[in-house]
Amino acid sequence: MASAAVAKAGATAPPLSLPRAQARGAPRLAAMVVRRSAGARLRGAVQPRAMGRGTGGAGSSGQGPFNGPQHGRGERERNLLNAVSNPERAGSEYGEGFVQFRVSGERIHLDVDTLNEQMKIGGAQRIRHSMRPDEAHGLIFNWDNVVADTRGLQRKAWRAVAEAEGLPFPSIERQQLYDMRPERAVTDVLLWTRDWKRAQELAWLVATQYAQLLLETAETREGVTDWLQLMGKTKVPCALVTSMDRHTTDELLARLGLRNYFTCLVTADDDMETMAQRFLSAAIKLGRPPNQCVTFSADPTSITAAHNCSMKAVALLGPHKAFTLKNADLTCASMAELTVYNIRRLFANQGSEHMDLTKKIAGQPPPRRRITHATFDGDDDEW
Repeated sequence: MASAAVAKAGATAPPLSLPRAQARGAPRLAAMVVRRSAGARLRGAVQPRAMGRGTGGAGSSGQGPFNGPQHGRGERERNLLNAVSNPERAGSEYGEGFVQFRVSGERIHLDVDTLNEQMKIGGAQRIRHSMRPDEAHGLIFNWDNVVADTRGLQRKAWRAVAEAEGLPFPSIERQQLYDMRPERAVTDVLLWTRDWKRAQELAWLVATQYAQLLLETAETREGVTDWLQLMGKTKVPCALVTSMDRHTTDELLARLGLRNYFTCLVTADDDMETMAQRFLSAAIKLGRPPNQCVTFSADPTSITAAHNCSMKAVALLGPHKAFTLKNADLTCASMAELTVYNIRRLFANQGSEHMDLTKKIAGQPPPRRRITHATFDGDDDEW
Protein backbone atom coordinates (compact mmCIF):
# COMPACT_ATOMS: atom_id res chain seq x y z
CA MET A 1 0.00 0.00 0.00
CA ALA A 2 1.08 3.60 -0.44
CA SER A 3 0.68 6.33 2.13
CA ALA A 4 -0.66 9.83 1.56
CA ALA A 5 -0.04 13.05 3.45
CA VAL A 6 -2.50 15.94 3.69
CA ALA A 7 -0.59 18.40 5.89
CA LYS A 8 1.84 21.05 4.74
CA ALA A 9 4.86 22.13 6.74
CA GLY A 10 3.94 24.73 9.35
CA ALA A 11 0.18 24.41 8.75
CA THR A 12 -2.57 22.18 9.96
CA ALA A 13 -4.89 20.77 7.34
CA PRO A 14 -8.58 20.65 8.27
CA PRO A 15 -9.67 17.07 8.83
CA LEU A 16 -11.75 15.60 6.04
CA SER A 17 -14.77 13.68 7.21
CA LEU A 18 -14.86 10.56 5.10
CA PRO A 19 -18.67 10.16 5.14
CA ARG A 20 -18.88 13.64 3.57
CA ALA A 21 -16.22 12.97 0.96
CA GLN A 22 -18.77 12.58 -1.79
CA ALA A 23 -20.60 15.75 -0.79
CA ARG A 24 -17.42 17.80 -0.82
CA GLY A 25 -16.36 16.32 -4.14
CA ALA A 26 -13.97 13.69 -5.34
CA PRO A 27 -11.16 16.13 -6.25
CA ARG A 28 -10.55 16.87 -2.58
CA LEU A 29 -10.40 13.17 -1.82
CA ALA A 30 -7.98 12.83 -4.73
CA ALA A 31 -5.73 15.51 -3.25
CA MET A 32 -5.78 13.61 0.05
CA VAL A 33 -4.63 10.35 -1.49
CA VAL A 34 -2.73 11.00 -4.67
CA ARG A 35 -0.21 13.64 -3.60
CA ARG A 36 2.16 11.19 -2.01
CA SER A 37 5.27 12.52 -3.67
CA ALA A 38 4.63 16.01 -2.29
CA GLY A 39 4.00 14.66 1.19
CA ALA A 40 7.24 12.71 1.13
CA ARG A 41 9.15 15.99 1.26
CA LEU A 42 7.32 17.14 4.38
CA ARG A 43 9.07 14.85 6.79
CA GLY A 44 9.10 17.52 9.48
CA ALA A 45 5.32 17.45 9.78
CA VAL A 46 4.17 14.01 8.63
CA GLN A 47 6.06 10.77 8.19
CA PRO A 48 4.38 8.86 5.33
CA ARG A 49 5.06 5.16 5.27
CA ALA A 50 4.90 2.94 2.18
CA MET A 51 3.52 -0.57 2.48
CA GLY A 52 5.38 -3.04 0.28
CA ARG A 53 8.26 -2.74 -2.15
CA GLY A 54 7.95 -0.25 -4.99
CA THR A 55 9.12 -0.48 -8.54
CA GLY A 56 10.80 2.91 -8.53
CA GLY A 57 9.27 6.09 -9.91
CA ALA A 58 10.03 9.64 -10.78
CA GLY A 59 10.01 12.58 -8.49
CA SER A 60 7.80 15.57 -9.09
CA SER A 61 10.43 17.84 -10.54
CA GLY A 62 8.30 19.00 -13.46
CA GLN A 63 10.79 18.02 -16.18
CA GLY A 64 10.74 15.05 -18.48
CA PRO A 65 13.14 12.14 -18.02
CA PHE A 66 14.27 12.36 -21.64
CA ASN A 67 15.48 15.93 -21.82
CA GLY A 68 14.89 17.52 -18.41
CA PRO A 69 17.94 19.49 -17.25
CA GLN A 70 16.92 19.28 -13.59
CA HIS A 71 17.03 15.52 -13.51
CA GLY A 72 20.17 13.80 -12.28
CA ARG A 73 21.67 10.80 -13.95
CA GLY A 74 20.13 8.37 -11.44
CA GLU A 75 16.61 9.74 -11.71
CA ARG A 76 16.69 10.02 -15.49
CA GLU A 77 18.01 6.48 -15.77
CA ARG A 78 15.32 5.15 -13.45
CA ASN A 79 12.56 6.83 -15.44
CA LEU A 80 13.94 5.65 -18.76
CA LEU A 81 14.36 2.06 -17.60
CA ASN A 82 10.82 2.05 -16.19
CA ALA A 83 9.54 3.23 -19.56
CA VAL A 84 11.40 0.67 -21.66
CA SER A 85 10.52 -2.29 -19.41
CA ASN A 86 7.25 -3.40 -17.89
CA PRO A 87 7.89 -5.44 -14.71
CA GLU A 88 4.71 -4.22 -13.01
CA ARG A 89 3.04 -5.85 -10.02
CA ALA A 90 -0.73 -6.26 -9.95
CA GLY A 91 -1.13 -5.72 -6.21
CA SER A 92 -2.82 -7.64 -3.44
CA GLU A 93 -5.96 -9.65 -4.06
CA TYR A 94 -7.90 -7.92 -1.28
CA GLY A 95 -7.40 -4.73 0.67
CA GLU A 96 -5.24 -2.89 -1.86
CA GLY A 97 -5.42 0.83 -1.26
CA PHE A 98 -3.81 3.66 0.65
CA VAL A 99 -2.99 4.58 4.23
CA GLN A 100 -3.42 8.19 5.31
CA PHE A 101 -1.59 9.57 8.33
CA ARG A 102 -2.89 12.85 9.77
CA VAL A 103 -1.05 15.32 11.99
CA SER A 104 -3.20 14.27 14.93
CA GLY A 105 -1.91 10.72 14.57
CA GLU A 106 -5.15 9.37 13.15
CA ARG A 107 -4.64 6.53 10.69
CA ILE A 108 -7.22 5.97 7.98
CA HIS A 109 -7.17 3.00 5.64
CA LEU A 110 -8.67 3.63 2.21
CA ASP A 111 -9.13 0.29 0.51
CA VAL A 112 -11.32 -0.74 -2.39
CA ASP A 113 -14.48 -1.28 -0.34
CA THR A 114 -14.04 2.03 1.48
CA LEU A 115 -13.60 3.95 -1.76
CA ASN A 116 -16.65 2.25 -3.30
CA GLU A 117 -18.72 3.26 -0.28
CA GLN A 118 -17.45 6.81 0.19
CA MET A 119 -17.49 7.71 -3.51
CA LYS A 120 -20.94 6.29 -4.19
CA ILE A 121 -22.86 8.71 -6.38
CA GLY A 122 -25.88 10.30 -4.74
CA GLY A 123 -28.12 13.33 -4.82
CA ALA A 124 -28.63 15.30 -8.01
CA GLN A 125 -25.68 13.57 -9.67
CA ARG A 126 -27.43 10.22 -9.25
CA ILE A 127 -30.56 11.57 -10.94
CA ARG A 128 -28.46 12.89 -13.81
CA HIS A 129 -26.75 9.51 -14.23
CA SER A 130 -30.12 7.76 -14.28
CA MET A 131 -31.07 9.85 -17.31
CA ARG A 132 -27.59 9.62 -18.88
CA PRO A 133 -26.21 6.26 -17.73
CA ASP A 134 -23.04 6.49 -19.82
CA GLU A 135 -21.76 9.40 -17.74
CA ALA A 136 -21.82 7.26 -14.60
CA HIS A 137 -18.78 5.28 -15.75
CA GLY A 138 -15.12 6.20 -15.92
CA LEU A 139 -12.58 4.88 -18.43
CA ILE A 140 -8.94 4.22 -17.52
CA PHE A 141 -6.43 3.67 -20.33
CA ASN A 142 -2.96 2.18 -20.13
CA TRP A 143 -0.39 3.95 -22.26
CA ASP A 144 1.65 0.86 -23.15
CA ASN A 145 0.21 -1.03 -26.13
CA VAL A 146 -3.25 0.53 -25.67
CA VAL A 147 -2.98 4.18 -26.63
CA ALA A 148 0.32 3.72 -28.49
CA ASP A 149 2.12 0.71 -29.96
CA THR A 150 5.04 0.75 -27.55
CA ARG A 151 6.00 -2.87 -28.13
CA GLY A 152 7.10 -2.13 -31.68
CA LEU A 153 9.21 0.81 -30.48
CA GLN A 154 10.84 -1.33 -27.80
CA ARG A 155 11.72 -3.95 -30.39
CA LYS A 156 13.27 -1.30 -32.64
CA ALA A 157 15.30 0.08 -29.74
CA TRP A 158 16.73 -3.34 -28.85
CA ARG A 159 17.54 -4.08 -32.47
CA ALA A 160 19.22 -0.69 -33.01
CA VAL A 161 21.47 -1.15 -29.97
CA ALA A 162 22.37 -4.68 -31.08
CA GLU A 163 23.39 -3.43 -34.53
CA ALA A 164 25.35 -0.49 -33.13
CA GLU A 165 27.27 -2.64 -30.64
CA GLY A 166 27.73 -5.60 -33.00
CA LEU A 167 25.74 -7.97 -30.78
CA PRO A 168 23.42 -10.79 -31.94
CA PHE A 169 19.69 -10.25 -31.74
CA PRO A 170 17.31 -13.26 -31.96
CA SER A 171 15.07 -13.47 -34.99
CA ILE A 172 12.35 -15.21 -32.96
CA GLU A 173 10.32 -12.98 -30.67
CA ARG A 174 10.99 -13.57 -26.98
CA GLN A 175 8.21 -12.35 -24.72
CA GLN A 176 10.33 -12.35 -21.55
CA LEU A 177 12.59 -9.72 -23.12
CA TYR A 178 9.93 -7.08 -22.41
CA ASP A 179 8.67 -8.39 -19.06
CA MET A 180 11.80 -7.82 -16.97
CA ARG A 181 14.38 -5.18 -16.26
CA PRO A 182 16.64 -4.41 -19.26
CA GLU A 183 19.75 -5.32 -17.27
CA ARG A 184 18.42 -8.78 -16.57
CA ALA A 185 17.25 -9.13 -20.17
CA VAL A 186 20.82 -8.41 -21.31
CA THR A 187 22.34 -11.04 -19.01
CA ASP A 188 19.64 -13.74 -18.83
CA VAL A 189 17.70 -13.57 -22.12
CA LEU A 190 20.02 -12.17 -24.78
CA LEU A 191 23.21 -13.42 -23.08
CA TRP A 192 25.18 -10.44 -24.31
CA THR A 193 27.39 -10.24 -21.21
CA ARG A 194 27.74 -11.42 -17.63
CA ASP A 195 29.32 -8.19 -16.41
CA TRP A 196 26.66 -6.25 -14.52
CA LYS A 197 28.27 -2.87 -15.19
CA ARG A 198 28.34 -3.57 -18.92
CA ALA A 199 24.72 -4.75 -18.73
CA GLN A 200 23.70 -1.46 -17.14
CA GLU A 201 25.46 0.47 -19.90
CA LEU A 202 23.64 -1.50 -22.60
CA ALA A 203 20.32 -1.06 -20.78
CA TRP A 204 20.91 2.68 -20.68
CA LEU A 205 21.58 2.72 -24.42
CA VAL A 206 18.34 0.82 -25.06
CA ALA A 207 16.36 3.19 -22.84
CA THR A 208 17.83 6.26 -24.55
CA GLN A 209 17.08 4.86 -28.01
CA TYR A 210 13.54 4.00 -26.95
CA ALA A 211 13.01 7.52 -25.60
CA GLN A 212 14.14 9.01 -28.90
CA LEU A 213 11.82 6.76 -30.90
CA LEU A 214 8.95 7.47 -28.53
CA LEU A 215 9.23 11.23 -28.83
CA GLU A 216 9.73 11.21 -32.60
CA THR A 217 7.78 8.31 -34.12
CA ALA A 218 5.12 7.22 -31.59
CA GLU A 219 1.67 6.79 -33.15
CA THR A 220 -1.72 5.91 -31.71
CA ARG A 221 -3.27 2.52 -32.27
CA GLU A 222 -6.16 2.00 -34.63
CA GLY A 223 -9.43 3.47 -33.42
CA VAL A 224 -8.01 5.21 -30.33
CA THR A 225 -8.61 8.78 -31.53
CA ASP A 226 -12.15 8.06 -32.75
CA TRP A 227 -13.00 6.25 -29.52
CA LEU A 228 -11.76 9.13 -27.36
CA GLN A 229 -13.71 11.60 -29.49
CA LEU A 230 -16.84 9.51 -28.97
CA MET A 231 -16.25 9.44 -25.22
CA GLY A 232 -15.87 13.21 -25.25
CA LYS A 233 -19.22 13.63 -27.01
CA THR A 234 -20.98 11.35 -24.50
CA LYS A 235 -19.18 13.11 -21.60
CA VAL A 236 -17.56 9.97 -20.22
CA PRO A 237 -14.45 10.97 -18.20
CA CYS A 238 -11.19 9.30 -19.21
CA ALA A 239 -7.87 8.86 -17.39
CA LEU A 240 -4.44 7.79 -18.61
CA VAL A 241 -2.06 5.57 -16.60
CA THR A 242 1.62 5.50 -17.54
CA SER A 243 5.05 4.84 -16.04
CA MET A 244 6.48 8.05 -17.54
CA ASP A 245 6.55 11.38 -15.74
CA ARG A 246 3.94 14.08 -16.26
CA HIS A 247 6.06 16.45 -18.35
CA THR A 248 6.93 13.78 -20.90
CA THR A 249 3.37 12.46 -20.95
CA ASP A 250 1.97 15.93 -21.66
CA GLU A 251 4.50 16.39 -24.45
CA LEU A 252 3.57 13.08 -26.08
CA LEU A 253 -0.17 13.67 -25.78
CA ALA A 254 0.18 17.16 -27.22
CA ARG A 255 2.11 15.81 -30.20
CA LEU A 256 -0.52 13.12 -30.78
CA GLY A 257 -3.40 15.56 -30.26
CA LEU A 258 -4.94 13.62 -27.37
CA ARG A 259 -4.32 15.87 -24.36
CA ASN A 260 -7.82 17.36 -24.24
CA TYR A 261 -9.48 13.94 -24.20
CA PHE A 262 -8.08 12.89 -20.81
CA THR A 263 -9.55 14.39 -17.68
CA CYS A 264 -6.60 13.35 -15.51
CA LEU A 265 -3.25 11.56 -15.64
CA VAL A 266 -1.58 9.06 -13.30
CA THR A 267 2.15 9.20 -13.97
CA ALA A 268 5.41 8.33 -12.26
CA ASP A 269 5.17 11.62 -10.34
CA ASP A 270 2.32 10.14 -8.31
CA ASP A 271 4.76 7.46 -7.09
CA MET A 272 2.34 4.53 -7.05
CA GLU A 273 3.78 1.11 -6.27
CA THR A 274 1.41 -1.32 -8.03
CA MET A 275 -0.99 -1.29 -10.95
CA ALA A 276 -3.93 -1.59 -8.54
CA GLN A 277 -2.90 1.61 -6.77
CA ARG A 278 -2.58 3.41 -10.10
CA PHE A 279 -6.09 2.35 -11.07
CA LEU A 280 -7.50 3.40 -7.70
CA SER A 281 -5.76 6.76 -7.98
CA ALA A 282 -7.23 7.23 -11.46
CA ALA A 283 -10.72 6.41 -10.15
CA ILE A 284 -10.35 9.00 -7.39
CA LYS A 285 -9.20 11.65 -9.84
CA LEU A 286 -12.12 10.84 -12.14
CA GLY A 287 -14.59 11.12 -9.26
CA ARG A 288 -16.07 7.67 -9.93
CA PRO A 289 -16.27 4.67 -7.60
CA PRO A 290 -13.84 1.91 -8.61
CA ASN A 291 -16.72 -0.48 -9.29
CA GLN A 292 -18.01 1.97 -11.94
CA CYS A 293 -14.74 2.17 -13.87
CA VAL A 294 -13.50 0.29 -16.94
CA THR A 295 -9.81 -0.29 -17.64
CA PHE A 296 -8.31 -0.75 -21.11
CA SER A 297 -5.13 -2.82 -21.06
CA ALA A 298 -3.15 -5.26 -23.18
CA ASP A 299 -1.45 -7.50 -20.60
CA PRO A 300 -2.76 -10.06 -18.07
CA THR A 301 -1.22 -8.25 -15.08
CA SER A 302 -3.33 -5.15 -15.64
CA ILE A 303 -6.46 -7.28 -16.03
CA THR A 304 -5.80 -8.94 -12.68
CA ALA A 305 -5.18 -5.55 -11.06
CA ALA A 306 -8.43 -4.17 -12.47
CA HIS A 307 -10.47 -7.07 -11.11
CA ASN A 308 -8.76 -6.72 -7.72
CA CYS A 309 -10.05 -3.14 -7.70
CA SER A 310 -13.61 -4.29 -8.56
CA MET A 311 -13.30 -2.69 -12.01
CA LYS A 312 -14.23 -4.08 -15.40
CA ALA A 313 -11.42 -4.94 -17.80
CA VAL A 314 -11.35 -4.58 -21.59
CA ALA A 315 -8.36 -6.30 -23.21
CA LEU A 316 -6.84 -5.32 -26.55
CA LEU A 317 -5.03 -7.90 -28.62
CA GLY A 318 -1.44 -7.10 -29.41
CA PRO A 319 1.67 -8.35 -27.60
CA HIS A 320 -0.30 -11.12 -25.86
CA LYS A 321 -2.45 -13.78 -27.45
CA ALA A 322 -6.18 -14.01 -26.89
CA PHE A 323 -6.00 -17.08 -24.63
CA THR A 324 -3.73 -15.21 -22.18
CA LEU A 325 -6.35 -12.43 -21.91
CA LYS A 326 -9.31 -14.72 -21.23
CA ASN A 327 -9.88 -13.24 -17.77
CA ALA A 328 -10.95 -9.92 -19.28
CA ASP A 329 -14.64 -9.03 -19.38
CA LEU A 330 -14.33 -8.08 -23.05
CA THR A 331 -11.59 -8.72 -25.62
CA CYS A 332 -11.26 -6.90 -28.94
CA ALA A 333 -8.66 -6.45 -31.64
CA SER A 334 -8.90 -2.65 -31.64
CA MET A 335 -11.07 0.12 -30.25
CA ALA A 336 -12.63 0.56 -33.67
CA GLU A 337 -14.80 -2.47 -32.85
CA LEU A 338 -16.30 -0.90 -29.71
CA THR A 339 -19.48 1.11 -29.22
CA VAL A 340 -20.79 3.04 -26.24
CA TYR A 341 -23.36 0.34 -25.60
CA ASN A 342 -20.58 -2.22 -25.11
CA ILE A 343 -19.44 -0.30 -22.03
CA ARG A 344 -22.95 -0.20 -20.60
CA ARG A 345 -23.42 -3.92 -21.13
CA LEU A 346 -20.38 -4.67 -18.96
CA PHE A 347 -22.45 -3.58 -15.95
CA ALA A 348 -25.67 -5.35 -16.98
CA ASN A 349 -25.28 -8.10 -14.34
CA GLN A 350 -23.93 -5.87 -11.61
CA GLY A 351 -25.13 -7.09 -8.22
CA SER A 352 -25.60 -10.71 -9.26
CA GLU A 353 -22.08 -11.59 -10.36
CA HIS A 354 -19.56 -13.81 -8.60
CA MET A 355 -18.49 -12.51 -5.15
CA ASP A 356 -21.20 -9.82 -5.12
CA LEU A 357 -23.00 -9.32 -1.82
CA THR A 358 -26.51 -10.77 -1.73
CA LYS A 359 -29.31 -10.49 0.82
CA LYS A 360 -30.30 -13.51 2.85
CA ILE A 361 -33.30 -13.84 5.17
CA ALA A 362 -32.27 -14.35 8.79
CA GLY A 363 -34.46 -16.48 11.03
CA GLN A 364 -37.82 -17.87 9.99
CA PRO A 365 -38.91 -17.13 6.43
CA PRO A 366 -42.06 -15.00 6.09
CA PRO A 367 -45.30 -16.99 5.76
CA ARG A 368 -46.67 -17.52 2.29
CA ARG A 369 -50.21 -16.51 1.47
CA ARG A 370 -52.25 -19.36 0.14
CA ILE A 371 -55.50 -19.01 -1.77
CA THR A 372 -58.00 -21.31 -0.11
CA HIS A 373 -60.81 -20.71 -2.62
CA ALA A 374 -61.41 -18.72 -5.76
CA THR A 375 -64.55 -17.41 -7.41
CA PHE A 376 -64.80 -17.07 -11.16
CA ASP A 377 -67.37 -15.07 -13.04
CA GLY A 378 -68.79 -16.54 -16.18
CA ASP A 379 -70.11 -19.80 -17.46
CA ASP A 380 -68.32 -23.05 -16.96
CA ASP A 381 -68.32 -23.67 -20.68
CA GLU A 382 -65.83 -20.85 -21.14
CA TRP A 383 -63.30 -22.81 -19.09
